[in-house]
Amino acid sequence: MTWQGIHWATGTCGLPPAEVVEVVSRHMFGLHLEELDRGMWTYKLSAVERTTKARVLWSEGREEVAVNLPGEACEMLGTAGVLALVRELGLKLTRLDVAWDTDLVTPGTVRAAHAAGDAVTHSKWHDWRQNPEGSTFYVGKRGSDSDVRLVRFYDRRGPTRVELELHGKRAQMLWAVLDGADLADWSAGCLAYLVDFVDFRDRAADPNVGRCPRLEWWEDFTEGAGRLALPLPRKAPTLDSTRDWLEGQVAPALALVLDATPDATEWVRAMLRDGRKRRTLQQSAMLRASRLGLS
Repeated sequence: MTWQGIHWATGTCGLPPAEVVEVVSRHMFGLHLEELDRGMWTYKLSAVERTTKARVLWSEGREEVAVNLPGEACEMLGTAGVLALVRELGLKLTRLDVAWDTDLVTPGTVRAAHAAGDAVTHSKWHDWRQNPEGSTFYVGKRGSDSDVRLVRFYDRRGPTRVELELHGKRAQMLWAVLDGADLADWSAGCLAYLVDFVDFRDRAADPNVGRCPRLEWWEDFTEGAGRLALPLPRKAPTLDSTRDWLEGQVAPALALVLDATPDATEWVRAMLRDGRKRRTLQQSAMLRASRLGLS
């Protein structure tokens, strides 16, 4: 297994566009970024380096400037160069990809293990793509939630590339943990975060998944790595999210009890009286904000 390092980095900063263009150009050994009268995503203007496709994006009157370093730019800079550029600009990362190349894993092997139930992951999504260039197996997917993880196993370049793609807070938390670490620790930390997202274990060995041994090829690839668990901060509940929870999770159970209770009306009234007494300070604040039209 060979650590290839950072293979995509995108982020934003609050520096003037001209300064960002100068810093990116300097880090890329003075390569010229051509200014364009069009942008990308929601930005109106941009400057791009044609060979590596490194790009700076901005809009007049908009505070943040975006920097996008795709695979070609990251390969030219190297992981140490990407880290140095991110630090100098103070980028708030919105995407971070890390990659390994290996002969120990194939997309087909991963697909078969997943189909056999040996994948240990919270992600419900997976996909298989195949064409004349090669095969790719995905665990996870992009979506409307920006705080996602996605891993690709593909063999279009000879050895299998294992690529972990992080967005939003996932990228920012991993950066916060590993910023300042040497490259060896970056490799180990990223591998442990990959294992936290997806692990492959012999699920038939024990009812307790924690005691199931890793599949041999995955154990060889991960080199016995532990898990780096970085749970996302919990979002504070709102009145709307509380309603959604009641409708989605509580309504079926409530309907069942009501249909089975002879005097359901009085039972509900008693439950509501008890609920008001047990209301938390946070819930009381949500109610006051609603009555004041603040939520």
